[in-house]
Amino acid sequence: MSFVTGGSGVGTSKEPPVNVKLNNTDFCTASLASTAQFASNLCFVVQVVENVMVKWETIYVNNVLYVEVPSSILPEGSKESLITLLEYAEEVLDCSHVILVFKKNRNDRASLIRTFMFLGFEVVCPGSPFVPLVEDLMFLAYTIEDDED
Repeated sequence: MSFVTGGSGVGTSKEPPVNVKLNNTDFCTASLASTAQFASNLCFVVQVVENVMVKWETIYVNNVLYVEVPSSILPEGSKESLITLLEYAEEVLDCSHVILVFKKNRNDRASLIRTFMFLGFEVVCPGSPFVPLVEDLMFLAYTIEDDED
């Protein structure tokens, strides 16, 4: 079962755009899950316009959501769907960080880094406690600030 939002999908959902999966994705899942007491694979599917759905594969570990950037060119509406995912991570999952994961050898790596940095992501240095030591993967982190009302 997956949830599809109407319209742009930003801030209009009553139900979560998430589907719990039973199988593992292939990006550093074993490394992340081995260090955690609790890990869940989640699949976010957001309909951004008619006939355009964007899918994000993730793993949720220790209040951090790791998001696999699709290996193909990102479809139109990816920005809006990522914003929806960030809102869900903050408001529902109560994440401290969202970490994007993609292969370092991508042809569009520089463009992806610029785009995600524009959205508030920062490059994660190797050796950070948030990421496993996987040579061929790039990690970008979005820090979710605590609301101290």
